[in-house]
Amino acid sequence: MKKSFKYQLNAVAMALALSANAWALTPQDGTPDLSLFIPGSQANDPAFGFLVKNTVVANAVCLDKALPGALSGTSANTDTTTHIYFNYLSGSPTAAINDNYSAIYCYTDDTKIPGLTTGDASNHHKTKLWISRRRLGASYIGLNAVAHPTDASAVLTYLADPTTAGCTAINGSYSTGGSTYQWNYSCSTVSATGTANGITGNIPASAATSDITPDVFYAADNVALPPAGSTLNYAPIQPGQIPTANIHALGGHIIGVPVTLVLRNALQYAEISTGQLPSTCTVGNDTNPDCMPTLTKQQLTSLFTGAVSDWSQFQITATKTLYDLIAAAPTGSGVSAPLDTQVHLCRRENGAGQQVAVLANLLQYPCLGSTAPELATPQSAPYTDVEYATSLGAVDKCLADFNDGTNGWFGTTNPSPYPQPPCSSAVSSCTTKHGNQWALSIQTTERNATNGANYRFIAIDGAAPTGEAAYLGHYPIIGTYALSWNQANVTANQHLALNAIAAYSKLPATIASRNNSLSPQLFGQAGYLSLVDNGFQPPLVWNTSNPTTPYSRLDSGNHPNACVIPTVNSSYGQAQLF
Repeated sequence: MKKSFKYQLNAVAMALALSANAWALTPQDGTPDLSLFIPGSQANDPAFGFLVKNTVVANAVCLDKALPGALSGTSANTDTTTHIYFNYLSGSPTAAINDNYSAIYCYTDDTKIPGLTTGDASNHHKTKLWISRRRLGASYIGLNAVAHPTDASAVLTYLADPTTAGCTAINGSYSTGGSTYQWNYSCSTVSATGTANGITGNIPASAATSDITPDVFYAADNVALPPAGSTLNYAPIQPGQIPTANIHALGGHIIGVPVTLVLRNALQYAEISTGQLPSTCTVGNDTNPDCMPTLTKQQLTSLFTGAVSDWSQFQITATKTLYDLIAAAPTGSGVSAPLDTQVHLCRRENGAGQQVAVLANLLQYPCLGSTAPELATPQSAPYTDVEYATSLGAVDKCLADFNDGTNGWFGTTNPSPYPQPPCSSAVSSCTTKHGNQWALSIQTTERNATNGANYRFIAIDGAAPTGEAAYLGHYPIIGTYALSWNQANVTANQHLALNAIAAYSKLPATIASRNNSLSPQLFGQAGYLSLVDNGFQPPLVWNTSNPTTPYSRLDSGNHPNACVIPTVNSSYGQAQLF
């Protein structure tokens, strides 16, 4: 297809800008000296050095930071050797996204990675480093590639390297979930090349990121399902398959329960009307955590399992249900009767880390063994509208469609074997009426900080999903996100690089920086916590510059464990009471 003159002119300008910058590291500089292939959760992406909202809030191992518009030709923006690479699925390179694949190409050296032996030995082992991330398939898929490296299911595609990924030098930005993510190169080609671990065509995973530690990925709901007709065998991750010495708990991930805006307003109205929220609160208040509506852990467990499938099952008085109260609300109250009263659940696919964290912390699955309640499926909860939103972006769009009646997720397709969204075959002729419906899901509190999407987080047992409430031990859904690898299956330099990334990512200052930039929700600071279990001293009272929780989740072997009930770390022995 012939490109426009304007497109060609932009490409020439970018090429000239790159040639003017003698230090620029580009695909023309050849293959990397050191590569890290890291599938799994997005939880640690900011610490790798990716651009979010036009800035790099943390930078573990690159010598300099990526810059938005780094290929624009202005000296202010080209003064960096680090560039961000996104993948575009089809159409124009301007349509790149990071939902599936992304990468960073930068210089590093032994001041960033102590002990590094690759690269230029005369200059601190200055090394061309390629960090390739794969978010497709979420936490389990990444952990599986580390735990079962010789299995066919470990064969994953990535942006293999900057020279073969079909990359175009073009600045761009991708918006999703209330945030924007910038790139400098847009790449068309993903592949799994080479031979490793006995599998031809396999790029071995160097490590995996997960929203919760690997110890609970043995249960059925936490193991991904293979595509229909596939011979792949996604097996449970058993103790010892990833050495505990290489499981690095990086921080506490505050995970929220988002609901459609119309549901948030309905709950807010009901709780104000009945005195559960202060009379000074108004429907639509987004800024005061005291005005945030709440559900209990038991109520949420009932919704997530399908035990409650209709909102009219929740009583307000002996004669009025939640629906009755909202349907009778006067004009101008900020609420109206929903399209229906069915519970609409935008759940994630099996093995999605944030969902696994909700299961462990809220449903205590699989921690209670056979007595633990299980997450709803269309088969187990036929009266709940159970929908599969198979990415963070899909969750945003699923909730938006149920709220607004749009077709951002309706009419799309899910990966096999998960059920398809409504109208997946032809959204233009879809007869499934939707919009103004009460739906809920699972989402990181790092998203929708600007309320750009029409969903809102709710409180649990009166505690808002903020860093302070989590630090106090009031908010219950905290996933210990991790970086895990097997030292026996990586090179010495990869092992050193991963250790450097883990050490940097754990720092309270690193976590505080990303919180301040990315998670300042209108109702309070959300995002992440640093861990007392990593040897950091918690403040005596909540402090955003040292967001270290005093609560420990170490088991009897002194290893992080998602099923351990948090208790005050005995090495410090202090916790703020209220």
